Amino acid sequence: MLESENPGAAALTLPAGEEPALREEFRRLRSVLNTTLMAMLLLCAAVNAFLFYQGRIAQTELKAARRMVQEFQTVKLPLINKLVAGLQSFAQTHPDINPILERYGLKSLAGQASPSAPAPLPAGGRTGT
Repeated sequence: MLESENPGAAALTLPAGEEPALREEFRRLRSVLNTTLMAMLLLCAAVNAFLFYQGRIAQTELKAARRMVQEFQTVKLPLINKLVAGLQSFAQTHPDINPILERYGLKSLAGQASPSAPAPLPAGGRTGT
C-alpha cells in the first residue's frame, strides 16, 4: 500500500552504509554554501563601505571646486575684466600694443562695426594642394 501512494520512494532507497556518507556529504555542502554566503556578504559590505568612502571624498572635492569657482567669479574675474579694459583703453592712445592684444584676442570690439565670423571649416577631401 505504501508503494502505491509514493511511486518514487523505491528510487530513493539506498544501499546499506551509504546513507551516513551522503548525510556527511550533504552537511559539508551546506557548510560550504554557508561559508560562501558569508564571504559574499562580507565582500558586499566591504564594497559598500568603499563606495561610501569614495562618495564622501568626491563630495568634499566638489565642494572645494565650487568654492574655487565662486572665488574666481567674485574676486578674480572682475580684476581680469578691469585689466583687459585698462589694456584696451591704453591701446587707444598707444597703437603699438594692438598686435599684442590681437594675438591674445583682447582687441577692443568697440571700434569694429561687427565682429568677424570665424572661417568655415573646409569641405571633406584634401586641403592644401
